[in-house]
Amino acid sequence: MRIIVAALLVTLSLANPAQAETSAAPPAGCGFAALGTLPLTGATTAGTALDATYTGGPRVYSVTSSASGPAVLGVRNARDGSLIAERPLPLALGSWAVTVAPDHSVYVGSYNATAGAMGRLFRYTPATDQVSELGIPLATETFVWTVAASPDGSSVYGGTSPSGKLFRHDTRTGKTTDLGSPVAGEQYVRDLAIASDGTVYAALGAASMKIAVLTPDGVQKKVIAPPIEGSGWAYDVDVAGRYLFARFVTLTGANPMGVYDLRRGVWKDVVDDVDNLTVGGGKHGHDLYLFQNDELAKYDLKTGKIKKLGFTEYGEGAARPLGWLGHTLVGTSSTGRIWHYDRKTGQGRLLDATLTGQPVSIRSLGNGPDGRVYAGGFFTGGLAAYDPATGESQYWQNVGQSEGIVTHKGKLYLGVYPGARIYEFDGAAPRQLLSLGDQEQDRPFAMISAGDWLAFGTVPKSGAVGGALGLLDPATGRTVIRRNLIPGHSVIGLAYRDGVIYGATSAFGGISTPQGDAAVVFAYDIATDSVKWRTEPVAGDLALGSITFDASGRLWGLTPDALFELDPATGQTLRTAKHQTYPWSTATQVWLDTNIVFHRGFLWGKTQGKVYRIDPATMSFTLIARPISNLLQGSDGHLYLSRMESFSTYRIC
Repeated sequence: MRIIVAALLVTLSLANPAQAETSAAPPAGCGFAALGTLPLTGATTAGTALDATYTGGPRVYSVTSSASGPAVLGVRNARDGSLIAERPLPLALGSWAVTVAPDHSVYVGSYNATAGAMGRLFRYTPATDQVSELGIPLATETFVWTVAASPDGSSVYGGTSPSGKLFRHDTRTGKTTDLGSPVAGEQYVRDLAIASDGTVYAALGAASMKIAVLTPDGVQKKVIAPPIEGSGWAYDVDVAGRYLFARFVTLTGANPMGVYDLRRGVWKDVVDDVDNLTVGGGKHGHDLYLFQNDELAKYDLKTGKIKKLGFTEYGEGAARPLGWLGHTLVGTSSTGRIWHYDRKTGQGRLLDATLTGQPVSIRSLGNGPDGRVYAGGFFTGGLAAYDPATGESQYWQNVGQSEGIVTHKGKLYLGVYPGARIYEFDGAAPRQLLSLGDQEQDRPFAMISAGDWLAFGTVPKSGAVGGALGLLDPATGRTVIRRNLIPGHSVIGLAYRDGVIYGATSAFGGISTPQGDAAVVFAYDIATDSVKWRTEPVAGDLALGSITFDASGRLWGLTPDALFELDPATGQTLRTAKHQTYPWSTATQVWLDTNIVFHRGFLWGKTQGKVYRIDPATMSFTLIARPISNLLQGSDGHLYLSRMESFSTYRIC
């Protein structure tokens, strides 16, 4: 799995009222049965831009991401939010990168990690209402994070990952030029700003947070070091007059904004806790409008003073100020809403949502205390529940991206990205119990009930290594967090028995370089707070995936290319069987790629997109379904499967 950095911090304060949908009657009989789709939809609009001077009236352009594609470019009236058009972007799953050129053409950079699709560039022409697909700017890059047009409209620049490259697209000839990596070793060109003289400012990460200053031809003029310590990204940049604004996102979760004096070559100020996704869209004279703690504020460039403005109803998710229509600031939220703030009256308003929600991929599956199967949505988030007894489903919006779902002592718990946040969910309002964002943790994939404890394992933030094993007692609030229990490794699989937590790791964290030569299984004794043993069960396998016990108390694990059995008392590897090959030598990010459960005498496993019935005696594999992304054994004893937005079951008889 390649990492996709997403800073759309979906608020979990109060979930919207649940929506119920009635499905067909649950299937009978044995074997595979499609269940259609769960009601997971949403309008996630990371990439958006304002054209305040379009002759037909001001417009907001927003790209709505989609689970299986295509993403959709939405065109709306900036004054009232009414929908003008929605146009598909072929082979794009979504976009963070939208810009309006001087001729009112709209350029979109997309993401798609599928071979042959990759990050693409598109042009929308308002006069003809047509989208043109301009191809893959750089064949190695899966993600175009940012696009920016030159002031004369001759060029559109783009920044990418995973190689941290810059490209220039000539709008007259259609030729795209690879300008290389502005700073060697950086994985991301996260944002771009173009000054009036054509100078290019490229914001970099996920290590140094530097800003590269380049000529229009991509030649480096200088590199500006950040005004703060640590690692992360120079996440947003913009130029206004003599000032360069840069918002940083650090691995510890801090989001300061620096104000750099271009004439003097020094940082003039650092403003803490700037939440919005763009810094340039809120300029007005000497005032910069930004969000702090989800509230709009005004920053005086002359004095450095900040005044809170009381406006908070911008539509959930992350706010993005875009620009001005007269004395009205226009912005969007990452949930697709348009908002206005009138600086003269001091009043703001949220316009009605008009974008069409797109299907959301099922990110995770888990069993609820009520016997239902719960599914978490990718990127947009959301939570759905399916009742195997009735076939009915239910949906809650504004629940973040759940990486893990588990029942513990009769309650449902969610492990949410980003910040490795743990929530208790009672069917109405998710309640946050814990966050490990300040410990550089992001993704709580592994979650189990371990006696009195809710146990979870995490993957660290992009740019960091070293996951954590966490224990939380929801009844008392007591926590035990063990970062780097296996140095440098992420904890991606958990099992529990008799006071001992068994963990499986990935040698990958938030960087593309593995930490060590093989992933590890370990046994952690809760009472003594100590590791009883650790072992590398499959030489050369850099990620192990899920682990489980069978009815006889034997410990099993499934990796992308091997099945193994361990002695839980000593960690000794008893048996190993290779089931297929895996390109470990070229792997750059492998976290949780497998699921394994034991039921009715067999192991049931998902790996490399395939589901198998596995005979523990012979360690032989029988293929039963493909392609599949998630596997869960439901509380009714049957298997539940997902692929993108599709939901299905395999009835075990």
